[in-house]
Amino acid sequence: MNKSTFFSVAIILLLMSVSCKKGTDPVVPDPGPITYNTLFKDKFYANGFNVSSTNEANPNIQGRLNYGGTVTATPIWRIGQWNCINNDLMKAGYSFINNQYEYKVGTNGNRIAVNTTNGTLTLELNASTEYGLNGITSNPRKQNEPWPALLCECEIPESRILKISDKKEIRMTIDYKVLRIEDKMPSGTTNVNLHSAQFQWFITVQNRNTVSAEFGRYIWFGLDFHDKRYDYAPFYAAQDGGKENNTGAFIYMPDMKPLMSNQGKAEINKKFNVDIDVLPIIREAFTLAQQRNFLTKTKWEDLYVGATNIGWEVPGTYDVAVEINQFDIKYR
Repeated sequence: MNKSTFFSVAIILLLMSVSCKKGTDPVVPDPGPITYNTLFKDKFYANGFNVSSTNEANPNIQGRLNYGGTVTATPIWRIGQWNCINNDLMKAGYSFINNQYEYKVGTNGNRIAVNTTNGTLTLELNASTEYGLNGITSNPRKQNEPWPALLCECEIPESRILKISDKKEIRMTIDYKVLRIEDKMPSGTTNVNLHSAQFQWFITVQNRNTVSAEFGRYIWFGLDFHDKRYDYAPFYAAQDGGKENNTGAFIYMPDMKPLMSNQGKAEINKKFNVDIDVLPIIREAFTLAQQRNFLTKTKWEDLYVGATNIGWEVPGTYDVAVEINQFDIKYR
């Protein structure tokens, strides 16, 4: 066999070998779509709501919104109406209009509306019926004075609290539309350091290790979707304060521009569809909290999502409303 013939045969055998190996490679199955677990139950609010006191210093439940007595199950969700002194929802008028259960205080007061078919929740807080009247006597609000809040809240039961350290993703998802922010501030009185209206979503990142010295302590982790002062709410990290009743916990709110810029700036009557993996941001929040001397005896493995609240904080004379078309925490 001459050299030319030898090399030709060698090349043919090599190609045959490669071809045979290709034919025996295992077929990699398509993993399909990623599946997530969801944290919240009763996402359409079928069981109604517990209702807090209007007194921020009193966290006790004072009643229920049971849709005119049509539901008897124990609510999972609670309406926090902190410092809404003149807008106690337990004194609200009730109606069923356009497939919505509606509670409204007086003619111009606070309002919530619930569609239990599709899970749409409307939160309307009219701060012009609070500032300068009973409870909050100043108009506009002064330094260290309280402000009204209207929130949908939930304490995650012990059987469902979400351990953070063993998750691959923790996604906060929400569809919403801010319906209005009407400026009712007395002319020339606005101080951007004191007065705003903010639609926010918070979770607690809490030490739930019962043998830890810091068991029960937590940080507030929040997404500030709409702050009337900004196109995109900026980064914020500080101890909870600014008024007499506060938790003293560390608050961490990331810069919203990189998280929301693909959808555009905050606007009235614009639909937003948000889906953010917050797990790496929670890690950043915990690291900074420890650098600032919070939860210094807590390990990453001690942390759980323990509670949530979403809605309005209005430290200014603004009348506001938002429509929330479902929100959830998904994880894997």
